[in-house]
Amino acid sequence: CVCASPSVGNATAGVATCTLDECEAVCTTCEEGTCEAAGQTCSDPKNLPSQLRDWICTCAAPLEGSGTNRAAVCELHECNATCPQCDNDGVCAAVKQECVDPDTLATSTGDW
Repeated sequence: CVCASPSVGNATAGVATCTLDECEAVCTTCEEGTCEAAGQTCSDPKNLPSQLRDWICTCAAPLEGSGTNRAAVCELHECNATCPQCDNDGVCAAVKQECVDPDTLATSTGDW
């Protein structure tokens, strides 16, 4: 038995176990470059033909965020992250102050 495309898998003298990685396959429910175009990574937690539209885009560090069946909205928490414009050295904590980042959008930096 051989699984029908876009699923993959085969077996000799028995029923095949079919998998479908929506990050790798080409199909109507598949990721097809959405994550990569946004500079993100794709993962398909189930890899099952019966579990569609569950692929996840994840932001690259130091950004945080994920999106199921879509590109993620990435955030940068400059008080916690390690990056050139972040409070890496605990500047605020060193003088017993709290670091606050009022805008955590990835495009808003240097505002902590």
